[in-house]
Amino acid sequence: MKMFQVRQTVHYDLTIAAGTEQEAILKAGGIPLAKWDPGNTEITAELLDETDELDEY
Repeated sequence: MKMFQVRQTVHYDLTIAAGTEQEAILKAGGIPLAKWDPGNTEITAELLDETDELDEY
């Protein structure tokens, strides 16, 4: 059996008015995720162990 680590990443978009990039980041951190627009979803898999059978010692 091969072991994989699977990761799902969802990107959200939010447009807000702010004076600086730092201010925008701080404002965005306080806004609930429900108010963000869901963007694309990315799923990746990484092979962790290629052994098909148990190693014997």
